[in-house]
Amino acid sequence: MSKRKKDRIKELATEISILDHMLSALVDVLEKKGVLTSEEWEEEIKSKIETAAKTTQSFRDFES
Repeated sequence: MSKRKKDRIKELATEISILDHMLSALVDVLEKKGVLTSEEWEEEIKSKIETAAKTTQSFRDFES
């Protein structure tokens, strides 16, 4: 694997990690304010994933 590709993978991993922390912090705030419960959040995630699985194509399909 080339250095450029490794650097890009590391950059993407860092961006994903930052987004994960941001999203977790947002959900924590919404829970503390009583706007959202963990159960509601988990149900919404499941719904979005199911919808995406039915309507989108995997990025891996584009790699070949």
